[in-house]
Amino acid sequence: MAVINKIRQYSWVAIFFIAFAIVAFIAADLLGPNGIGVLGATDTSVGTINGEKVKREDFEAEVNRVSQNYQNQTGKAPDETQLTSVREQAWNDIMFNRSYIPQFKKLGIDVSSKELEAMVQGDTAFIHSFVRGQQQFQNPTTKKFDKNEVIKFLQGMPKMPPMAQFQWKNFEEAIKKDRMKTKYEDLLKNSVYVTQAEAEMQYQAQNTKAEVKYVYVPYTSIPDSTLKASDDEMKAYMNKYPEKFKGQEMRSIEYVTFDIKPSKKDSAVLFDEIKKLAREIAVAENDSLFVQNNAENPTPVAFQSMKDIPLAMLEKTPVILKGGVYGPVLDGKAYKIFKVVDEKTDSLTFVRSSHILIKAEKTASAEDRAAAEKKAGDILQQIKEGANFADMAKKHGTDGTASVGGDLGWYQKGGNFVKDFENALFSTDKKGLMPNLVKTDFGYHIVEITYPQTSKKYKMAVVDKSLDAAENTKNEVFRKAEEFRNNVKTSEEFRAQIKKNPTLVLQKAERLTTTSTDLNDIKGAREVIRWAFSEGNINDVSVVYEISEANKYIIATLTAKAEKDKANVEAFKEQLKAEVIKEKKQAIIIKKLGEAKGNLEEVAKNYGTPALFNTVADVNMANNMVGTTGFNPTGVGKTFGLKAGKRTKPFADESGVLVIELIKINEAAKTADYSQFRNQVADPLKQRVQYSVGEAVKEASNIEDYRYKFY
Repeated sequence: MAVINKIRQYSWVAIFFIAFAIVAFIAADLLGPNGIGVLGATDTSVGTINGEKVKREDFEAEVNRVSQNYQNQTGKAPDETQLTSVREQAWNDIMFNRSYIPQFKKLGIDVSSKELEAMVQGDTAFIHSFVRGQQQFQNPTTKKFDKNEVIKFLQGMPKMPPMAQFQWKNFEEAIKKDRMKTKYEDLLKNSVYVTQAEAEMQYQAQNTKAEVKYVYVPYTSIPDSTLKASDDEMKAYMNKYPEKFKGQEMRSIEYVTFDIKPSKKDSAVLFDEIKKLAREIAVAENDSLFVQNNAENPTPVAFQSMKDIPLAMLEKTPVILKGGVYGPVLDGKAYKIFKVVDEKTDSLTFVRSSHILIKAEKTASAEDRAAAEKKAGDILQQIKEGANFADMAKKHGTDGTASVGGDLGWYQKGGNFVKDFENALFSTDKKGLMPNLVKTDFGYHIVEITYPQTSKKYKMAVVDKSLDAAENTKNEVFRKAEEFRNNVKTSEEFRAQIKKNPTLVLQKAERLTTTSTDLNDIKGAREVIRWAFSEGNINDVSVVYEISEANKYIIATLTAKAEKDKANVEAFKEQLKAEVIKEKKQAIIIKKLGEAKGNLEEVAKNYGTPALFNTVADVNMANNMVGTTGFNPTGVGKTFGLKAGKRTKPFADESGVLVIELIKINEAAKTADYSQFRNQVADPLKQRVQYSVGEAVKEASNIEDYRYKFY
């Protein structure tokens, strides 16, 4: 009783702490990264365009609209991967409305109702590509666009549901916007003008050619391992060229993965389940219903030719009989069973084969063809004596099939093989190695029939079950990942823990951008990347993230940050290291070349093996190439600044160091007509208008994109 009285006496303390805990919980939610903040002060906008905030709720509304359009067109909602594209389109639509539309209004660009009507159902040549691309407007017979189908559709519009009418209005609005954008771009395209002087310069650039000698020493002649780049040197380089390392927000992370793989027990359980289904489908009265009720990815019970039947089944099944149940076989990640409901003979005949081609084209000499025939005969004999066909194909094959053991897949009679080869394939109905070489215009073929010719088609009922990790298996992998995470708090501890476990591998993903979605080859890792941008600080370690698309758990640590307008050595360390080492190589090569005496051929000889001496006669300012040094505008510029017989000092380009000596310049002949060259200058400018206009409008709109904080 005394205890109860004591509790009553201090009950206000308990109430106070409970109330405080509730308030703290609510405050944490409101003040968190996605909360409203103090008195709504936290900004939840996803960006700004033209100084106007893009509210998150407005962006979500646009995403929902685009998602609904996607669902109407495809019949299914976008998955997580497709949702990334949906969000991008939604952002672009908002940006268009806030950036382009004001530009159109300033210039009086619009689309009249008559113009819109013409683009939808007017003269066939004027109908907009958006309308032409709609499958519902195809003629049922010709499968081509038919304006009459559009007219029928519009005539039925008043009877359509309000949602369908609303969607059509949106569609027409998209046509109008696209047409206005085209008009805007055409205005700028038509403003492109090339003067007579520019046309003459283009003619001279193409037709005035320099004959030169040069010595070239590539940077690869000095191994990277022989040079080092200190932190101070990298910082100095970044300060010298800050524009190379600014302009984009980036993150670098290190990470470790824990693969979610099915256990042997999971495989055995699934195998037993599908064997049970095999017994049940054998006596099922309604095969279609059985497939619908039991298959993970139900497919219609329909006739299939041999080429459509998975190889996993054919390899285990030499003879397919009506009424037979085959499997289970593992096809990719799924176990499958096949019931042959019916069979029939088709008009099409297929064969599957492999070959080893020893090339000897029709134009080859008699000696070359004889040598190719002998080599092919020797290979055939080795296979007859027991050599593996696929291994011999990989070793000796001379076409694209060599890497896959010579496999040609299924081939339909009357297809695109040369006649001699096709005749050989269909000359036998037996499986196995053909005893003689097959000669064609391409050379000599050793041929193996892997599945003899057949015209059979089989009506198949297929039941599949994916081999995935069971919940217990996933939980065990997650427990190991959590155990790892609980033992590390910093990047240093993160690396140390990985070194202790030989089954774990430290991986890096450098210079991730705000729009990155993948970590190297791991798809759908957006959640990890969002952590790096919105929550992570350098040396922080993330929580355990499940990447369901890749069947992995991932833990990451943030190793470097680069802010948009602030260069950062750590974020660009590998690039800076490469640049500093390249500068050191330049200095070494330039010094050594500068000390060399004599003519250029002697300079190259005295320098040593890496130095390349060459003479070229067609250096011009149109292609900016100097022999085998590749794209080299610096070298071309220096060439045309020389006098005959003079040479440059050693200078660096992107891939090496050069010394160029001018032999002579062959001036372009006079011409009276420069129209061709005027077009050569104008056409690329017009083609760049669309991209250039888009970039200019974006820049003028002062776009800030914060979506990475939320998605």
